[in-house]
Amino acid sequence: MAVGGPCYIEGCERPRMYSSPVCYKHRENAEDVWWVIEDEGGSDEPRHRNPFTHQEWSAEYEGREIRVTNQLDASEPAKLYIDGELRDEEGGDDGYIIPRGEILLSTELADTGDRVDVRFKATLFTVKAKILVNNKRIGGDIFENSPINEKVDSSHPEVLKHGLLTKLLGMLFAFAIMSLGGGFFALVFLVP
Repeated sequence: MAVGGPCYIEGCERPRMYSSPVCYKHRENAEDVWWVIEDEGGSDEPRHRNPFTHQEWSAEYEGREIRVTNQLDASEPAKLYIDGELRDEEGGDDGYIIPRGEILLSTELADTGDRVDVRFKATLFTVKAKILVNNKRIGGDIFENSPINEKVDSSHPEVLKHGLLTKLLGMLFAFAIMSLGGGFFALVFLVP
């Protein structure tokens, strides 16, 4: 099911929610439109997503559904949806970012002026996301924020700076590779 397609309720022009035939306003009536899906001849389900790489967070704020999606394998950029409408997505051509709590997705709610920000933080095996409205957490994971309080991309000078532990691990890895390479060289060329 395409996010943002038309709601199946007659006369409604609002975009429908993710994995639903109706918009957020008509979410209680979703079961009443089963016949539309069957008449179209096929399933209206979203394309298959890998359960090991697909991540999703959601929260409700003043009757609105806020949803964030991310792909760990970087096959799709991270996306921010408000009531099923795509409002922001991470720049796909910005390069690979290792987030440390920075704001990567952001939008403003037009009717209230409230600011919706999404902070991401990479951990060893996954990525965490925190949904904030006016700098207050309303959903997602709990982690320490980066000191950077504006939306960033890969060109921001603080995004790709590695900490001391990362630098030490990198040097240790480089030393291990050189040691293995030196041992292989000695074994092949120096042993008669």
